[in-house]
Amino acid sequence: MRKLATGLFTALTATVATLSMTGATATAATTWTINPTCATVNGPGALTYTTDEGATLHATTGTPAPVTYTYGLVALDTANTLLSVQEVLNNTTHVTTRTLYRSTNAGCTWTALTTLPNGYLNKTTAAKGGRAYLWSQGGDGAFYKVSGTTVTSYTDPTVANPPIEGGSGLVGVGTDPNNGLHVYGARKDGQIFESTDGGATWATSGVKIPGGTMPWGVYVYEMAFDKKNPLHAVAGTMSEGVETTFDGGVTWTKVAYDETTHPNSAYGVNAMSVAISPVDSNVVYVQSIDVSQATSDGDEGRQIRRSTDGGLTFDPAIVHHVPGQITLINGTPLYPSASDANVLYFVYGTSYQNYGTDLFRYDSTTASLTKTHNGYHGLNAIAFNPKYPSAMYLGLALEPGGGVS
Repeated sequence: MRKLATGLFTALTATVATLSMTGATATAATTWTINPTCATVNGPGALTYTTDEGATLHATTGTPAPVTYTYGLVALDTANTLLSVQEVLNNTTHVTTRTLYRSTNAGCTWTALTTLPNGYLNKTTAAKGGRAYLWSQGGDGAFYKVSGTTVTSYTDPTVANPPIEGGSGLVGVGTDPNNGLHVYGARKDGQIFESTDGGATWATSGVKIPGGTMPWGVYVYEMAFDKKNPLHAVAGTMSEGVETTFDGGVTWTKVAYDETTHPNSAYGVNAMSVAISPVDSNVVYVQSIDVSQATSDGDEGRQIRRSTDGGLTFDPAIVHHVPGQITLINGTPLYPSASDANVLYFVYGTSYQNYGTDLFRYDSTTASLTKTHNGYHGLNAIAFNPKYPSAMYLGLALEPGGGVS
């Protein structure tokens, strides 16, 4: 199996050396020091943490509104600092308010940083120097840069912003680990764009993924960028399975992804969720549906698979959908552990019959799957404490139709 070469990133860092010396050091990165021990989290109510993988959620001073979604939870490289976006729908006025929250004490206290004026937001990507990018996956093209306490909007789909042209949203965002202003964005046709000024202007990188049956070619559900080397990206597509690049989209490799027992999937594979381990860039997780198995197999064709060569080949499914026990929806979010490349977390939650949320943990070392359960209707985001990874931060959802069970 092919392993990632450590020299792949050399050419990229050489081209941005000047920017790295100037803009990227505007906010000094410091080391996290706090392992949270607060019994109660002071904040809006849908942001909490756990130290036992979801078995216990710490209480919060606030109570979530009946329609609340928490997105884009991310730990920054500024000491003990996290960001998250909370979306609240007022049932009386039917107005949605999106608020950016910030914690500077490792998740024990959350304060509102700003109200975001528009744009559907459900993803946040951290960047060097205390920065982050807020963006919309498949939504209306919202894109914001956060630098310290300053929030800059690049939401309008202008010529300077080709990744969000037409308001179709992004399918992935990656950042240069040496320069927080050097950012990559991917569009639904697999075209990667590159910005060296924090998202103000963009240029194409490589080519869009070739082939495909849609009017624009390949349809990409999600593209994961390697946190250590954004030239390495893995795309999950409609019908075409997985496509992988190691050179920023200059060349793409279509990955053989079908089950051994179904070597010629009649209807293709929808690879809907993709994640690259932040610990080991060779480890890639994908949640997919083999459409030819959707009605013939017990798992309905829904599976999670793992690659150990950067996304060029995938092992047989490590997790199967089991109705009533293990639920894999279309596009189950995947959260690789920040400290162990063998561990993956994923979630299923629903307000239907006030079911609540299952937080699953899969360990490939032992091939074991465990879960914890809570009464919230969703868990839309997970982040890990960079110094004490056993502290997991959770962004919760509360939907109409019931309270927390």
